[in-house]
Amino acid sequence: MNILVVEDNKTTLRLLEKKINTWGYSVHLAENGIEALAKLASSPIDIVLTDWNMPEMNGLELCRRVRKPDMHYIYLILVTGRDSRQELVQGLESGADDYVTKPINFDELRARIGIGVRIMRMERELEQKYMTIKRNYFQTIQMFTNIIETFDEDLGGHCKRVAQLSLRLAKWFPDLSEEDLNTLEFAGLLHDIGMVGLPNEMASKKRVEMSSDEIHLYHTHPIAGEIILNEIEFLSPIAKLVRSHHEQFNGRGFPDGVEGSKMPPLSKILAGAVFYDDLANKWNMPLGDIPDRLQRMRGYELESAIVDYLLEINAEDIRKEGEENLCEISLDDLREGMRVAKDIRRDSGALVLPAETALTKHSIEILIKFDELNCVKSKAYVYK
Repeated sequence: MNILVVEDNKTTLRLLEKKINTWGYSVHLAENGIEALAKLASSPIDIVLTDWNMPEMNGLELCRRVRKPDMHYIYLILVTGRDSRQELVQGLESGADDYVTKPINFDELRARIGIGVRIMRMERELEQKYMTIKRNYFQTIQMFTNIIETFDEDLGGHCKRVAQLSLRLAKWFPDLSEEDLNTLEFAGLLHDIGMVGLPNEMASKKRVEMSSDEIHLYHTHPIAGEIILNEIEFLSPIAKLVRSHHEQFNGRGFPDGVEGSKMPPLSKILAGAVFYDDLANKWNMPLGDIPDRLQRMRGYELESAIVDYLLEINAEDIRKEGEENLCEISLDDLREGMRVAKDIRRDSGALVLPAETALTKHSIEILIKFDELNCVKSKAYVYK
């Protein structure tokens, strides 16, 4: 257990160092609060024993600094010659966990350090358990993401893009907590988990291409996603959000027909991200044509504010596209080693080659055959 002793009187400092060392603890020293903060930043400290009255930064201010949200938990013992109730309360309110009064009784000090040691051991055990839970949480998310990608690589790509787009939208909602952002991102990654088990070709179909039976089946996938995720208790907030990703501002979405004023912000964000990615990728709509479609959805499928934010994102995407080092060339001019800059899709929207794929002789031959069958565009975007 590492203990930092902060004391401006060098004689007292050395005496405390010698005593605490004999109790079996590793001792670090500082002569004021500023020096103590530097030690805390560079050494693994568990307990701080600090004098109240010191030059440059006193013990109270040191306690306040250590208790800032960005600092990990450290047990603080305040050493003071002030023994009035009001002053002791002041010390505890500044963040101290315990105190000893001067002149120091070393038996009492040893006992109070012992209390700190027990508390810090429990704190470290809780941290380890929390990290285990957190690791299991992320591994569970990754497992479900892998299931989606295994079922349909294109669907997996859509989910990843929706997750990132949701976070881009979320920056216009400053009141969202870190927990909200995590829930939103993971709901984006898993929002189409309910598509797993449906006919594979449905993932690439537009709704206008579906039969009435297929549409009915498609409308069940948000509910199926919620049921799948609700099997794991800590995914419940994500499951609830997954259920809502096809709700619309006008109340005509599915599965619940929730009207816009009753939709929580996370649902509006996720639904907007799904809609935008469908336009840009499933419908293959050029970025420059998307603003007109978004405007038509204002106050209908999407809340006006969400449309405004998506227009900002669209403008940013158009700028990035213009700055990218890519070019559009004929399929006949493709060569091995070139890297695809944008997804190459069939006219139906089905993915043929995902962006970032390095072309091989075989993949070029496949593209040319599709071109001969008029199944793909005769040009593709590649990096220069």
